[in-house]
Amino acid sequence: MKWIIDRIENNTAVCEIENGKTIDVILDALPEGVKEGDVINISVDTTETENRKEKIDKLMNSLFKD
Repeated sequence: MKWIIDRIENNTAVCEIENGKTIDVILDALPEGVKEGDVINISVDTTETENRKEKIDKLMNSLFKD
């Protein structure tokens, strides 16, 4: 998914998303230095997601052994 920074107002970036709608995103949630007109690619890191799930599962199993 791609977001285009339409404008920046105060501490918020107004981003146009692929369906033409806009969303407001706090600047702290975006890469440092973004500016109007920048294109942001949003994607899910499936490898990192799976690694985190496995780590949490191992932790939970170690905490709640029968």
